[in-house]
Amino acid sequence: MKTKNVLAVSDSRNITRLIARSLAPAGWKVESSTYGQPDLLGRLGQGFAMCILDADGPTDLVNTMLDKLYSTHASTTPLLLSQDTNSPFVRDLLKTQSLNNLIAKQGGISASRERIDETELIVTCQKLFARDIFGLEKYISTWGVQIHEHEVKSTTDKRGAIRSLRTYLENLDSFSSINNAVVWVADELLMNAMFNAPRDAEGNPKYVDTDRGNLELLPEETVTLRYCCDGRYIALSVADRFGSLDRPVMLKYLNRCLGAPVEIEEREAGAGLGLYIVFNSITQLAFNIQAGQSTEVVALFYIRAGPRAFNESGKSLNIFLLQ
Repeated sequence: MKTKNVLAVSDSRNITRLIARSLAPAGWKVESSTYGQPDLLGRLGQGFAMCILDADGPTDLVNTMLDKLYSTHASTTPLLLSQDTNSPFVRDLLKTQSLNNLIAKQGGISASRERIDETELIVTCQKLFARDIFGLEKYISTWGVQIHEHEVKSTTDKRGAIRSLRTYLENLDSFSSINNAVVWVADELLMNAMFNAPRDAEGNPKYVDTDRGNLELLPEETVTLRYCCDGRYIALSVADRFGSLDRPVMLKYLNRCLGAPVEIEEREAGAGLGLYIVFNSITQLAFNIQAGQSTEVVALFYIRAGPRAFNESGKSLNIFLLQ
């Protein structure tokens, strides 16, 4: 059985301290290092289950560490932390490295003004350690919260699920501007899962040219919408049964989220979901992808302190890819 031990690498003492303070109570043994430590590369051979790298460190050393991890220490899972989703370096890493696990922040960093959201980090590390990446429940820690679920088999079902979501939000007495963002994101993710995710026997998108007002999915193509609220966050997820949002397509659209101008092609298979607008409408966005089997997108919206705090809370992007 693997040991829950992690090497945290950053030149910021605040970053390594926050990592230790977050993960140690969850049973992780955390060791820290700076990029300037002479034996840093040698420490990778000490059998760490994970290595958390501060992407805002020296770019040459971050690249060297990732090269070493993927070439020599495949049993150590790398996780990249970045406080800047607009960083060209982060975008380049996603294109040039086999990097599948990323937490990237934009804007206010977090609503609590911390540089790392402890819950987000604990959930991320546990998902990677256990290779258990799916489930909205992982992001809601409050016991007793009810998760609402809708199976969507048609555009009629989608409209009914969206009405139910809107009623749920109104019953929360949440803020209308945040509610509108939640409903918009849910609708957009459902449209993508219904029209872009399903594939035919040759692997081609089945419904990309179908009338978007009238679609009946096959039983094995059913999409699932789930949502809940724990008082701090409204959380929702949309899952399909195809896992067709592959890495090249996803990265093309994430580049737009990460600050690089790209032309959005609404007909592009698996990514016609207005991802750029989705990303700018949430507090936290997680892509959970089991290639060829399932894609789940989880979106969180910070509601505790109202629209201003929601807008200032920053954006967080999480990517999990299982081959």
